[in-house]
Parts: sequence; structure tokens; C-alpha cells
Amino acid sequence: MSKKNNHRREFSVETKKPPLTQQKVQPNKQEKKPFTLTTGTSICIAVIVTVVMMALGAYYLIVRNSDMLYMAQSRDFFSFDDSFRAYCMHSPGGFISWVSSFLTQFFFYPKLGSAIMVAIWVASLWLSKVAFKVKMAWMAVLAIPVVCLLVSTIDTGYWLYYNKQTGYWFYGTLGYFSTTLLVLFYSLFKKKSDRIIVTCLIAITYPFLGWYTLLALLYVAVLSLANMKSSDSLIGKVLLSAFPLVLMGIVPWVSYYFYSSIRLEDMWTAGFYFFDNNDMTSLTPSIPFMVLSAVPLLFPFLPKNVEGSKGMAWGVTLVSIALLVGSYLWTEKSDFQNYNYHAEMRMYRAVDEQDWDKVLDEMGSIPGDASREMVLFKNIALMNKGEMGTKMFKYNNMGAQPVNGFDTLRVHMVQTAAPMIYYHHGKTNFALRWSIENCVEFGYDYDHLKILARCALLHGEMEMAKRYLGILQSTLFYRDWADHLMPITEKPELIKKYPEFDYVRELRDHMGTVLDGDNGLCEMYVLTYFSQTMNKDSKALQEITLDYALIQKDIQLFWPRFYLYAQMHAGEPMPIHYQEAAILYGNLEPESADISGMPFADEVKKSYEGFHQMSQSLLQAGMDSDQIGEAMKSTYGDTFYWFYFFCRDVHSY
Repeated sequence: MSKKNNHRREFSVETKKPPLTQQKVQPNKQEKKPFTLTTGTSICIAVIVTVVMMALGAYYLIVRNSDMLYMAQSRDFFSFDDSFRAYCMHSPGGFISWVSSFLTQFFFYPKLGSAIMVAIWVASLWLSKVAFKVKMAWMAVLAIPVVCLLVSTIDTGYWLYYNKQTGYWFYGTLGYFSTTLLVLFYSLFKKKSDRIIVTCLIAITYPFLGWYTLLALLYVAVLSLANMKSSDSLIGKVLLSAFPLVLMGIVPWVSYYFYSSIRLEDMWTAGFYFFDNNDMTSLTPSIPFMVLSAVPLLFPFLPKNVEGSKGMAWGVTLVSIALLVGSYLWTEKSDFQNYNYHAEMRMYRAVDEQDWDKVLDEMGSIPGDASREMVLFKNIALMNKGEMGTKMFKYNNMGAQPVNGFDTLRVHMVQTAAPMIYYHHGKTNFALRWSIENCVEFGYDYDHLKILARCALLHGEMEMAKRYLGILQSTLFYRDWADHLMPITEKPELIKKYPEFDYVRELRDHMGTVLDGDNGLCEMYVLTYFSQTMNKDSKALQEITLDYALIQKDIQLFWPRFYLYAQMHAGEPMPIHYQEAAILYGNLEPESADISGMPFADEVKKSYEGFHQMSQSLLQAGMDSDQIGEAMKSTYGDTFYWFYFFCRDVHSY
């Protein structure tokens, strides 16, 4: 028994004890290395953040906001002329305004302008890393100002039309880029005496950079404070950190005496844009600039010993992920994607280019109610195609109010589209008047200069036309447009060979050039004026008067214009909407006209009878007016009957 037991014990020892080689390998398999940041990992974080910023910029600028960027450049202006340079320099930060206006031109091609803007953002991102001596692992923190610049570009909404800052669209981008350059310049010097001299040099850039010079001085003060060593003398510590702050207070005060158009209290914020007009002041679109200004104050205090540190690895990673996700969420929330806002811009450009099919395609694809501006663009397109009488009610005519999204800015059509609308209705004096008023209040821009040039040519004011076209000839992207029209200024009779003027000339020549008052309500003036006008000499003008009489829903205005249209178009088919109005009015007010002998088309008779029967049955079923209108919209929404009864409470603006 003892031998067996000994054998059993020996066998158990031999099976439990592994070979010598296995004893050495096994512990290494169980050992876990702590997660630490290496130089390679930090580089990967920096590259990822850079790529994400580029992707966000490309997506939100090009994919989501190309139409807005094109409109932004059309409402801006740049010239190499000395007078424009002097105009920009009438306030601190004028050099940024001048360069910003130059770069804004490139949004004529939104992809090109966006590429330039994103390139400057990436350069600013990496410059800030070098200037503030921040480790690449913190690149997501350094990217916050870039996100602010992106948000400030895409969240303006209808402030686009009310912005008075020259070169706004690149202003913040170039301002922050300039600030990082100044801080980088300061960081290159180590001696205290050199840094004091450099600080003075930064201060004298104030007339050129305005607010962003003061921001650079603030960053320099914070950077000096963060880099202080215990061995530094107390005087040296105070001097390096306090001297920039003293300059921040003194430089604007001294500079004030060289500027006559700025209040003293505004000198410290010259170049920091506040969104305000006569109706309101909005803080929301200024928030990105506030965040942009504040966040770099943290850069000098970001930990520098992160590579190889066991405790910092997860913290840096989580912070980077959180900031990237937060940047996307903030950008997505800030992107002003009201459908009508962007559709108005696309339609405006199509009207400017007289691409009537594109105007109507855009109008036909609107998912909800169109704005009144869009309804008028639709009317202009149909007028030029001669299809108002057959298609004006086939599109949405309800007329939604502009939605600004983040504030209560009151949008007026006279600032957004009235000059273009008046021009294409032949009311060139009104187009001229509102173009000049908008230029006086918001500054000259390419869009209004084009309208002013067209009106001058139609008025025979060739010297003024030469002036406007000459200005446009000096631009990068409107030179060809101006060259195309310039021959008319030498030979006015040539205008008859330019088909783009034919319809407007026809209307203007038969209306005269009286300039009365519209009380700032473009649409109401157009409706009232044309619906109350009678003209026997121009088929185009006479038909417009009939069209707007229908839109006014005025029976007394309709019948004289209807009969005149029938006389002037004898032997031609009567457009369907005019027949619909005649059969409806004739049944509503039999005493106003005898329609018994009118040769209505069979489809008109059937549609009227069907409309009448369906509306009565729904009314008897207990539906109210709104419910009936909604129920009948799919079947009769493209008829004058539906428009007459159910298109109500339309508010112009």
C-alpha cells in the first residue's frame, strides 16, 4: 500500500509541474500593459481631429449650404480701388474686412470658396498648437475655435440680408488666423526685453486687426502667466503678464482720436460683430465668437506631460471623443436648414439668370407652403413663359412667413428680393429706389449693382450704366456679365437685340415711370397696382392685370379685364384659369355677368360641378371650412375654385 501511495504522489507532482520553458512563458501571457499615450498615438489623434474638421467643413459648407454661400458673395463686394480700401479702413479691423471681401468673392463657386475657408481653418488649428505649445494629444480642444467659425458661418439665417459688416463671411476666420500668427510670433522670443518689444509690435496692428489685436494681447498675457517660473523675479512676472493688459486698455483709447465714425465705447469691440438692426438685437449668432475668444485662454494650461503618462491616457481619449461628438451635435443644431430659406436663394438665382424652368421646378418640389417671395418668383417665371392663365394655381400659393429659427428678426421683402421682383414686373423705378436704399444701409454689393446697371440701361442713362458696369468689370467673376452689356452704353438701340430685356421693356414702356409709394410692402403694391391697371396696347401687361385681379379675388376688377382679354385674344383658346374664374363668378353673382352663352370647355364645366357637389356633401357631413379645403385639395387644389375659397389669411411682409 505504501508503494502504491508513493507512486500516486510522484505521479501527481510530475503532472502539475510544467516544463521549465512553459514556466517562463505563462506569466508573460497573463501580464497586461497599462494604456499610455505614445507619440504615435498623439499624432493619430491630431490627424483624426484634422480630418474630422475638414470633413465637417466640407459637408456643412458645400453639401448643405452652397446656395447660401452663393447668395452671401452676391450680397458682398470687393474692389482694388483705393476708395474701397479707404472705406474698409474707416474703422479698426479694416484690413481684415478688405481681405475678407476679396476671399468672399470665391463663393461664386461655393466649392472653391469653401476649400479656401477650410484650408485657413486647418492652418489656424496647427498654428495654435505651435503658438501655445500644446501637445498634439489635445488637438480636439484646439479645434473648438474652428468649430465656432463653422457655426458662425452656417447659423446666420436671414441675418445674411441684414449684415452690415464688410466681408463678414471670412472676417472671423481671418481674425482668428491673424491672432494665432501674432501669438506664434510672440512665442518665438525668449528674452523678456524682446517679448516686451514684440508685445508693442502686436499692439500697433490694432488699426488693421481691431478686436483680434486685443485678443492676441490677452492671449499673450495669459501665455506669459502660464509660462512663469518660480525663479523669475516678481517684477518680471508682473511686467510680462500685465503689460499686454495695459496696452489693451490704452491702444483703443489712443486710436479713437483717429476715427470719426466710431464711439469711444465701441473701440474695444471694433471687429467683434453684433447682430442688430432697427427692430432688434440678437445675441445668439454672436455666441460662436464669444466661445472662440474664450477657449484659447485655456490652451496654455493644458497638461504637457501626457505622453507616457498612465493616468492621462484615458482622460485625453475621452475628452477628444466627447469634443468631436459635441462639435458635430452643435454644428448640426446650428445649421439653419429651413427649406424655404434655401429654396428662396435657389429661386432668386434662377430668376436672376432668367432660367424660368428651374424656378418652376424648384417651386413644384416644395414640401410645404411656399413663402410669398417664392410665390412672386413663380408668377414672374409663368409671366415670362406666358403660362399664368394655365398654371398659376397648379403650385402652392398659400404663402408662409419667413422662419428665422433662433430669434425674432422681422424679415421684409424689400431687403431680400423686392428690387428683383419690381424689375421683372417692369417697375424699374422701384427697383432702382430699393437697390439704392439697401446699398446705403448695408453697403454696395454685386446683386444690387447688377440691378442698378439693368435699370440704367432701360432708362437710357448711359453714363450711370457705364459707371455700374465699369465697377463690375473690375471684379473677378462678374466681368463677363458686364462685358456682355457694355456695348449698349455706346449704342443704346442695341438693347433691342438683347432678349433678356424684351419682357421688362414691354411692361415698362406701357406703364410709364411714375414712382409713388409702396409703404415697404412690395407684394401688396404689386397686387394692388396691376389688378387696378387697364391697358389696351400691350397683351403682356393686360394679361398681368387680369392675373392679379384673379389673385385679388375681386369680381368687379375681374370682368372688365376678362372681356378686354377676350377682345385682344380673339380666336385664341381661353386659358383654363380664366374660364374657371368666369364660371365661378357667374354662379356666385349672376347679376355681375351673363355667362349662359360663354363657350366653357367641357373639362371646366365638369370640374366646377364636381367641386360644387363635393363641397356641399362635405359641408352636410359636418366638416368645417378648413377640413373641407384639406379634403378637396388633392382633387381640386390646382383650380381657381379651391384658391378662391380656401387660400386665405395670406400675410405679406
